[in-house]
Amino acid sequence: MELLDALRIGRWYNFYAMPPNSTDLDLFVLALVQRGCATAYDFKSQAGISVGSSAPVLDRLEKAGLIKGSSPGVRKRQQFSITKSGTKTLESGWRDLLASRPTDPDATLRITYLAWALGGQSELSDFIDSSATTLKNAAATRLAEANQLQPMTGSLGGQAFRWLKSSFEAARLDAQSVALRELGKQIKKQKRSK
Repeated sequence: MELLDALRIGRWYNFYAMPPNSTDLDLFVLALVQRGCATAYDFKSQAGISVGSSAPVLDRLEKAGLIKGSSPGVRKRQQFSITKSGTKTLESGWRDLLASRPTDPDATLRITYLAWALGGQSELSDFIDSSATTLKNAAATRLAEANQLQPMTGSLGGQAFRWLKSSFEAARLDAQSVALRELGKQIKKQKRSK
């Protein structure tokens, strides 16, 4: 079906269900399906991802032809498997994410997982190091903002709240940088012991 025909009959969402560059979430879910998370319940029990979070992504990936769902069984349970198109999308897309520098913890961890599951040690280490540095730099920027906003004694106007928020963000980003580097060390130890 051509794009214009799809638009005319209002079915554009099925024609182009996935963006040309899949998101880190899409690729992460594809990788989990490829590695045995076959149901929404598996996502919850194995990966700690709620059914409410995984179901829309699984639905979108199925509509895009990247995964295939079985006929719904008991309690509308459906098993998913990755398609050839999904495997190609995963293989061609995950490395592009290594160049991104998200400060969102979930995105950072999803890309870390992809590098760990699909890449080599150097790709994983490089992503963790550069992401931790990005978080550290973002923390320094927030701290500089907080220092400029330091509330005056007795003055608790709106600027005081901005100072609180910037100070908190600086501490959060700094802690995430440290935690990410520590996770990298733990992953390295696990790879060595296998």
